[in-house]
Formats: sequence, structure tokens, C-alpha cells
Amino acid sequence: MDALVRTAEHSGTTASLLDEALNTVMDLTRATGAVVLLSEAGKGLAVASVKGQMTQVDRSAFNAGQTLARACLESHSVLHSDATHDEPRIHGPACHRAKLRSLIATPLRYGDDVLGVLEVCSSVTHAFDTIDAQAVSLLGNTMGGALGRQMALDDNARLLARLEEALHVTQATARRYKDAALYDALTGLPNRAFFESQLKEACRTHEGHSNRFAVMFIDLDGFKPINDTHGHATGDAVLREVGSVLQECVRDTDLVGRLGGDEFVLLLSPLRDAQNDVQLIAAAIKQSLEKPRVIDGITFEIRGSIGWVVHDGHDAQSMLAAADAAMYRNKKAGRS
Repeated sequence: MDALVRTAEHSGTTASLLDEALNTVMDLTRATGAVVLLSEAGKGLAVASVKGQMTQVDRSAFNAGQTLARACLESHSVLHSDATHDEPRIHGPACHRAKLRSLIATPLRYGDDVLGVLEVCSSVTHAFDTIDAQAVSLLGNTMGGALGRQMALDDNARLLARLEEALHVTQATARRYKDAALYDALTGLPNRAFFESQLKEACRTHEGHSNRFAVMFIDLDGFKPINDTHGHATGDAVLREVGSVLQECVRDTDLVGRLGGDEFVLLLSPLRDAQNDVQLIAAAIKQSLEKPRVIDGITFEIRGSIGWVVHDGHDAQSMLAAADAAMYRNKKAGRS
């Protein structure tokens, strides 16, 4: 209780608040490291304060889902892992490299908003019990309130700038959605017209610079029997699920569109090692789609044929046709 009161009534700067809070949570839970990650609109998680063993983790790893932080932010719930080496919610080598064996992550709430994540770690498995998780959760809730108020007090200029930026983003989004003809009514994804316009712009922008972006074409396998067996409402739900999965598998800079029926397209940009990057993205999409998921009370393993083409001076229509042809060759050969 003393720790909660000290955090709630903290009167220093944001930096001192975070520093004191991390020291407190590490003392309470016997953690070997702790980090506060703040959510930045459109940019994911950013490290605001870090201590102990957590300093060994690359800052980009938190946002990439290599600890529990990103899953915590997405679920808005407290997450606890006793053995990170066998944790399906963690993707990547960061925990292994930094020898993080146990983790607790809790959202930092401020009213209806989640400002970020508080995460603690230990170098041994099963280091934390239920009481530790509850303590981290309580301190995280208190920190969220104190942090929200503190940020409003000592950084008004930055917050105003962020609000102004958010307003511009909102206005730009409103202008984009003003013409509903550019979006697919079922999935909310860009339709063929919008996708082709963005692809033409990418070709124009990258003229003379090959291998900077790629187009991927995805056609679902065995989709017609879903409609025939379970009805079009279920088929529509499957298409919406596919759209969501594809968006989760790509970056904010990529574009996912639906051409119609069960055909989806992706504009992947920018790319560093184009051929390798696209293969990794395709593998991730295939793995994500094929995970069993319950849609309208029915368990599905969604499969699709994938083809792609890397920009090599093609125009937009040629790229789209080449990706379609690559997908069809793979479908005909039975390679999903």
C-alpha cells in the first residue's frame, strides 16, 4: 500500500516517477529487470525507462513481440509467463539472448486509455507467483494514473503537438474514407481501384530503383465449399478474418487490399532484401492463416495459394498480372 501511495502522490518529473516506480516493482517482486514502454500513435512501443536485465534487450524487440509487452498492449490485460522458452505469445530470440526466463506484463491505464506497458523479468523460471502478478497489476494501474497526470503537467507542449498531429492524421484518414468507392464494403480493405492507384504511385516513386517493393497475390484454397456447406454469411466471416490476419502479418507501411471474391493483394514497401523479405512474409502469412480458428462456431484452417513479384521496372498492371500468374502456378502445382 505504501508503494501505491508513493506512486500515486509522486510530485517529481516523469523521469523520476518512472525511475522510482521501477525500483519499487523490482523490490516488491524480486525481479531482475523492469521496463516501462509507452505507446506512440502509429509507432508502436517506445522505451521510456529501463533497469537491470531488461537493458540487455534491444529496444525494437519489445515492439516486435519478442517479450510479452506487445501482446499485453494488444489484449489490455495482465500477462504472466513462467517459462519464456516455451511461450507461444513470444516471437523472436530476445528472451533467450537476455536470459529472461519469467515475465509479467501489465497495461498502464489512464481512464479509458492504455498509455503503455510495465514489464518485469527474472533470470529464473517460475520466479513469480499470483501475488507478484497482482502486485505488478496494481502498481501498473497506479502508475498509469500518475503517469497520465504527470505527462499533462510537465509536458503540455509535447502533448499539444501530439494532439495536433493526431488531428492531422484523423483529418487525412477522414479524407481517405470520404470516397467509400475506394474501400471494400465487406472487409473494409482497399478495393482494386484504390490498390491499383497506390501501386501506380509506388511504381512512379521507385522508377529507376528496383527491388524496393513487391506485390503479393493470395487466393484462398477451397473457399467455394465453405459457401456451399456453411452458407454465404459464414463465407463472408471467413473473408473478414482473412483480411484481419493479413493486416496483422504486415507493417504499417504495407497495404492490404481485396480485389474481389477470395482474392487478396499486398503492396509490400519498403524492402531491404526484397526476395528474402517477401519469402519471410509469405511464410508468416501461411502460418497465421493455417492456425485453427473458430468462425461462426466452426473451426477452420484457412489455406491459400500465394504468388509475388518484386519490382524490377514493371508498371502497375504488369506487376499485378505477374503476381497473379505466380500465384496460379503455385496453386496449379499444389504449392500453397
